[in-house]
Amino acid sequence: MTRLDLEKRLSKTKSKIDFQQDEYFTLLFDMISHKEGLITEKKTYSYWWERLKELQIDIIIHSVIHREQSLDIAKSALEEAFTPRLKKMLNEKLKEENNDDK
Repeated sequence: MTRLDLEKRLSKTKSKIDFQQDEYFTLLFDMISHKEGLITEKKTYSYWWERLKELQIDIIIHSVIHREQSLDIAKSALEEAFTPRLKKMLNEKLKEENNDDK
């Protein structure tokens, strides 16, 4: 996977986190302020607390995924930066060894 693809996936993950955090904090604020119409017969107080828990778990999961994707991007950048130099150094070392053997 190219670094550009990794960065696109990272951006999508960040958007998911932002959306879920917005929903989490809005719901939390509404519950704390006892927003009228939030608690109904079908969606009781415990329903909304469970929804908060689900959002919290999703945010944590996506945050871990975000961190892993960031590490993959960093790893890819390091590989791109050092691979040509390492190949050059290895070729030079092999040429030296071939010259020493002659």
